[in-house]
Amino acid sequence: MSENAFFSQFHSVRLQEDTCKGCTICVTGCPVEAIRVRTGKAHILEERCIDCGECIRHCPSKAKYSLSASIDELDAYERRAALITPSIYGQFNMHYSKKQIHEAFKSLGFTDVYDVSEDALVISRATAYLISHEKNLPKPLISSSCPTVIKLIEVRFPSLLDNILPLLPPVELTARRARAELEKQSGNVGVFLIAPCSAKITVARSPVGYDKTAMDGAFAFDKLYLPLVTSLRRMRGDEKQTAKKIAEELQAIETLTPEEREAKIPKVAKFYTDAPDGLVWGRESGEAEYVAHFLAHPENFNWITSCGIQQIIETLEAIEDGQMSQYDFAELDACVGGCINGPLMIKPSSEGLAVMRNRVRFSNVKADKKINDDVVPDIKTISLTKQISPRPARQLADNFATARKMMQRIEDIVLQLPGLDCGSCGAPNCRALAEDIVKRKATLEDCVTIMKSRYEELLFGK
Repeated sequence: MSENAFFSQFHSVRLQEDTCKGCTICVTGCPVEAIRVRTGKAHILEERCIDCGECIRHCPSKAKYSLSASIDELDAYERRAALITPSIYGQFNMHYSKKQIHEAFKSLGFTDVYDVSEDALVISRATAYLISHEKNLPKPLISSSCPTVIKLIEVRFPSLLDNILPLLPPVELTARRARAELEKQSGNVGVFLIAPCSAKITVARSPVGYDKTAMDGAFAFDKLYLPLVTSLRRMRGDEKQTAKKIAEELQAIETLTPEEREAKIPKVAKFYTDAPDGLVWGRESGEAEYVAHFLAHPENFNWITSCGIQQIIETLEAIEDGQMSQYDFAELDACVGGCINGPLMIKPSSEGLAVMRNRVRFSNVKADKKINDDVVPDIKTISLTKQISPRPARQLADNFATARKMMQRIEDIVLQLPGLDCGSCGAPNCRALAEDIVKRKATLEDCVTIMKSRYEELLFGK
């Protein structure tokens, strides 16, 4: 099964050429115009791709997929850690507890499971501290937890790079914690992220804002879902059988007192649930809500949230224009609803959100107390260590005069095109085709309407 040559260190979206039908649905659906169809197959423009995974979500032929580690890779390590992000817990029904979910991952070959939710709270606390004590920070601070948003800012909004929260994403904190703890027990340690999206898989290979990651790889969650559910159902069945057997034994032993019976019957088959603290980070507004929780005066905290690439672009444009300087914090999630709706998730976002909501509602776990001014978070340890640089994908040329001429030619070509934005040419719209023509990556005859007029002129002299 052949694949295209898009094997970048900086992206994790892949194309299966044998499956691709060149239908252009991914072309017109890409929010950053990063896909073209040429010679009947889709091609991803590396300089524009932000790993949002929308092409994976919408491709009817399932030709797009995300790079993922293989279970066989775990064999190379003595200790194998799985990093579970908050959104993952929303993918399993309520009657499976956090402990059972962790055991299911261990049944696949992992020896240790780490909850990213714990480190999400560390970032929330540090964010609250920065907002409270650093008066010269740009407004609003933009969350650094979504790598797709950071890449979008690199490509289209480089003037907002300084607005990005200068803290590591929670997954990196968890990876470093796992590696530090496990290396005390064994020098041969593998740390793997269970990712809800292709962007987070890329972070495990090529981080943004810091030089080196503590992760050895990442698994696409959709590749693990079936064996995980199978393992959980097996556990559930074993629990029911155990409880039934003990109940039958107790029924036959009438001499036991009620207290003795209660002590002998395990609670394995009893309905229960639990939720890791920081779970709501996995949904829209969750991060901002926890930041507010850690502030001494949350009533003064002004924040906004935005989900989905198109809405995020509108929000970033408003921030760039200076229209949102009254806000302290902006939580931007590339996926509508938050990470719970990542392109590598299985359940519909509505169900995942309901599960997460119920896990929190029925849990006795509560967030930590409000931030104590006497306790200063170790900001330096959890800060970004590398400057995030612009990635000007739309730049026509290094020389201004040349770029200006190219822009004028683009405008001239646009006037010749029909303006239908149908995508039949393999570009997302007529202006994108004009840009491709100027860059010598396409021709005017790629437009179906113009090609039709050429044939008519040739055949009928029109």
